Amino acid sequence: MWKSIVSEKPTGHFSKGASYSGFLWDSSSGIDLKDAAVLESPVVNGNGTHTWPKLYLAHFSVGSYELSVVNVHMRAAAQPGESNGKKTNSDEACQHFAAAIQETLRGEKELLVLGDFGSPPQSSEMDFLRKEKLCALLPSTQFTNISTRSPQGTRCLDNIWLSRSVKKIYSGHCAVLREGLTNPWIPDNWSWGGVASDHCPVMAEFFIDVVTKEPVRPAMVVDREDLMSKHER
Repeated sequence: MWKSIVSEKPTGHFSKGASYSGFLWDSSSGIDLKDAAVLESPVVNGNGTHTWPKLYLAHFSVGSYELSVVNVHMRAAAQPGESNGKKTNSDEACQHFAAAIQETLRGEKELLVLGDFGSPPQSSEMDFLRKEKLCALLPSTQFTNISTRSPQGTRCLDNIWLSRSVKKIYSGHCAVLREGLTNPWIPDNWSWGGVASDHCPVMAEFFIDVVTKEPVRPAMVVDREDLMSKHER
């Protein structure tokens, strides 16, 4: 059975409005959610509201394995030719994000940090993750965005970063999923057949021993004498 949870509070504010973070997991595979919370940022603007994206931290139990997962949604880094103001905002957001990650790492060992980082993994904006001994699964050359004009993508913004302890159970298989992301009923500018999102799902495999929760099936009892009597007839 698939289950989900969405943050009660917004984890970011963008030009199109507030954004929320969430998690989706298969409970029949032995995955259970223990708790989830939005990590509040100490930085506020003059209106008393938070100015930087917040982290959404969840603790899962996978069999006997305890796993901490952080959902991230950062603004995309400025492209060449964009204003310096946007670039400065992105740099400041990364600094506050780095401080939040460092605070999270103090009490977490088995850690996954995943989502939209707004920058490629080899960029300088991600140096703070490398300093915390986290490792990105996707290289900058493996793109994660998608559109009908660029179905193979142009940038690597989404990723999964692992702590050293989690890397030990990583199978080595990670992929960007691009199939089945369009639908005839989704608008695509003045046409139809657009993509569900401009971000592709990213999957990774890990080796963890779990006891799957199989649905209980009613048992059927057959009387041997009844079978024999039917055979004789």
